[in-house]
Amino acid sequence: MGIKILLSYPYWYILLCLIAGLGYSAVLYYRNRRDGFSRPVRWLMASLRFLAVFFLAALLLGPLVERFLRLVEEPLLIFAQDNSQSIINAADRTFDSGAYLQGKDNFLDAAANKFDVRHYSFGESFRRAQHTGFDDRITDISEVFHGIEASYSNRNIGAVILASDGIFNRGINPLNLAGGLPYPVYAIALGDTIPRKDLVVSRIRHNRITYLGNIFPVEVYVEARQAAGLSSRLSIIKDGATIDSRVITFSSDHHQQTVLFEVEAITPGMQRYLVEISPLADEISLENNRQSFYIDVIDGRQKVLILANSPHPDIGALKMALEARDNYEVTSSLAGDFGGRADAYNLVVMHQLPARNNNVGSLLEQLDLADIPVLFIIGRQTDLGAFNALPAGLNIVPRANDFVEVLPSYNPSFALFTLADHDIGSFTAMPPLFAPFAQYVASGGLTLMMVQRIGQVVTEQPLIAFSQSAGRKFGIISGEGIWRWRLHTYMRTGHHHAFDEMVSRMVQYLSVQDDKSLFRVRTAPIVYETDPVVFDAELYNRSYELVNDPEVSVVITNQEGISFPYVMARTANAYQLDAGSFMPGEYSYLATVTFGAEQFSADGLFSVSELNFEKFGTIADHNLLFQLAGSTGGELFFPGEWDQLLDRLLNRADARPVMYTRRTLDEMINMKAVFFLLLFLLSFEWFARKRSGSY
Repeated sequence: MGIKILLSYPYWYILLCLIAGLGYSAVLYYRNRRDGFSRPVRWLMASLRFLAVFFLAALLLGPLVERFLRLVEEPLLIFAQDNSQSIINAADRTFDSGAYLQGKDNFLDAAANKFDVRHYSFGESFRRAQHTGFDDRITDISEVFHGIEASYSNRNIGAVILASDGIFNRGINPLNLAGGLPYPVYAIALGDTIPRKDLVVSRIRHNRITYLGNIFPVEVYVEARQAAGLSSRLSIIKDGATIDSRVITFSSDHHQQTVLFEVEAITPGMQRYLVEISPLADEISLENNRQSFYIDVIDGRQKVLILANSPHPDIGALKMALEARDNYEVTSSLAGDFGGRADAYNLVVMHQLPARNNNVGSLLEQLDLADIPVLFIIGRQTDLGAFNALPAGLNIVPRANDFVEVLPSYNPSFALFTLADHDIGSFTAMPPLFAPFAQYVASGGLTLMMVQRIGQVVTEQPLIAFSQSAGRKFGIISGEGIWRWRLHTYMRTGHHHAFDEMVSRMVQYLSVQDDKSLFRVRTAPIVYETDPVVFDAELYNRSYELVNDPEVSVVITNQEGISFPYVMARTANAYQLDAGSFMPGEYSYLATVTFGAEQFSADGLFSVSELNFEKFGTIADHNLLFQLAGSTGGELFFPGEWDQLLDRLLNRADARPVMYTRRTLDEMINMKAVFFLLLFLLSFEWFARKRSGSY
């Protein structure tokens, strides 16, 4: 270690410090005859005062102490142990976990004589090893190398030992990282690569949500190993009752099959289903014979009423476009035959209404009182005078009692909802609609989706437009014959997607009501058991300004009726709660807040799904470990070959200590030794003065 003192001022400033020390001690002691100090004592005290003043003056120059430290770093040996459940599930019959763990500890103790050993576990996360219970529910091997990079970048890593079965179910393939690793990886191959008799429900594909009354598909992927010629029954179970089942016969020892079920959603809310395949005799594992899935059944279809003054092919086109979507319940009727209440629907489509022979006054009044949105389709039978009296945002003043052919032209600045670019492009080739030959006067707030094009001239007259009045939405198609668009779409593309998507987006925009509640709480409807349940909440005052002054309480209740109370944390202007992870099952929550004299509440449901990826892997992948070790300069070993592994590590020429020099700069004024030196000089001088009878 070398030490050097650096100054931020020229070195000749030290002479000034010496002069200051000499001057101060000379003035104090050279002419001092009054105290009667003896000559030796006077020289001693003058020397002490000189040194104290000199050091104090020198410290004002801000000296720095530069030190060079030579450090020796032993090579690191990082041992990463797979702690996932598949280590036990994929183990051969001779595997003794206790003997393996004891051998591992003995190996690490022996390796510590040459290496700086760091012991880690991985599975759900990469962390310092504390307890090895082989109980992690997922495996991410790539996280090992990401964790090493984060913690030991540019360190002297001699080798990494990866003890695993090679099965991973999260993260990227570790072979993709092998080429860039600056250290060798030695693999300890755990588990058994010999297939044994096993039935696995490996994957389930299903919708996250569906609507009440729908029949939704469920695709079940089944694997059968070493079961050629045998049969089993695959069942879907709900609330303990089998709702559908199939008998599967396995044609080979590596049988894979996809089975399609169609299930009817008959109960609203979060529903849990169990897929189970009956076990065979002598199966290696029964835990992977079943798997649960959740689906949110919504009793919330948008109800759409199509009222027409007379039969027209537009009605069928609109109805078929909406019925192609699961989330719409469509009713069509002639206005004269309709006997229900129009305010029972989320949207009413009025085709050529109000008409000259039917002004539907009572229906319009119902819709106005209930703030129900309306989509008007203008046609030859429309009473334009009665239409202009409505707050739809558009007045159509006829110039002649005639209709003209108009082509659609999409408005590129339209932003109420989005359509695919290829769908927008198809509108330019659509057949014409028949629109009134009239003057179109917008009353403000009218948003144009399409304008009329006559020949090659694009006008500013609306063809499809939307408006909003006092929070109520209106849509206007100012021409009849839209059924031609649906036929034309099919003729060009072989399907009706572009037309159906346009109608669906229009109806969705009009029918969806804005959430005007003052207290809103959101959380994910389905989470895995390893993931936290996070709530976000917003509280508004009557001016719809975000506030978060009052305290928000949340109570989560499980299926057994046990409640877990929480208080939400405040964010910048809202609330958030990280409730942590929960056991698999269904839960309800109730959030409450008191703001002023009012109390608000919000409730809902969420489900926690079991994370059982580790149950599916029962065949170890030693080939992956072999390739990983070989591509990094390491080797593959098996449990019990600890001595051979240690010998390889000890004989690596590149696994040796590294010596490096570290330079440090410290301010001298902050050093404790300087403080105690000054304290000694001044204290000893004071003691000498007192000893000589002075003050």
